[in-house]
Order: sequence, then C-alpha cells, then structure tokens
Amino acid sequence: MAKVYFDKMQLNDLDDVNQIESDNYPVPWSRGVIKSCIKAGYHCIVVKQQQQIIGYAFLMTAYDESHLLNMCIDNGYQGMGLGRKLLKYLENICIYNHSKVFLLEVRESNPVAQSLYKSFGFSQIGVRKNYYRCVQGRENAIVMTKNIAP
Repeated sequence: MAKVYFDKMQLNDLDDVNQIESDNYPVPWSRGVIKSCIKAGYHCIVVKQQQQIIGYAFLMTAYDESHLLNMCIDNGYQGMGLGRKLLKYLENICIYNHSKVFLLEVRESNPVAQSLYKSFGFSQIGVRKNYYRCVQGRENAIVMTKNIAP
C-alpha cells in the first residue's frame, strides 16, 4: 500500500468527500453540511493516498471537550488500520487543544465501529434515542467518551 497521510480539508476537496460520504452511508450528510463544517473552522481532516482522498473526519473542539462529528474510511480501504491511525491523529488534535474528553456517537447497528472505538479506549456513557436518520425511520446512537490524559 502506498503511503497514507493526513491533510487539512479544503473547499476544493468537497466533491471527493461528498462522494465518499454518499458511497458509504445510507443517509449521508449533505454537501451543505460538509461545507458548513469547513467554513465553521472545525478540524476537517482528509486521509490521502498519493493525491486521492480515501477518508475524512470532522472534529469540533470547544473548551475542554472534543466531539467527533463524522469519520469515514472509504469501503475499499477499510480493514487496513486506517481508522485507528485517523483516530490517533484526531486524539493528538484533542491533546494539542487541551481537551479533557473525546466524545462521539455511533450507530447501534454499527458493531465494527463500536469495536474500533472500544479498542481505542472509548467507553459507553449513554444512548441518544432516535438520533440518526435511517432510510426508514430513526436509529439510536451509542454515546462514547474517552478521557484524554493531561
């Protein structure tokens, strides 16, 4: 596998990120939401192999908390440890920003992601009822956190 690296998402990455979002989620974020995250100044990160975007993440930091809003590694690149590397990169952003807590939500129907987060030190603290939109109806989110060492 060619070298993979992380970069700051730019507005000209919008088409590629939107395509991966649409290809990997049954109810994807809209192009407008993605653009709003970039313009809001969130930590919007792309995962690249050579010049091709193969994943991304959106991280919001405020006060002493960081919230992972969305993260995806494109289907063809899953299972190669890239999600773990991206999480570590995001955790380093949390540390740099003096966050004490790293927070995320994950679909109840996504045991692969839940397993990744648990193996990375996240633990469940609650459930948000009907949090995610689905093709038909809504789905609960498991709320997970990880304490960030000072």
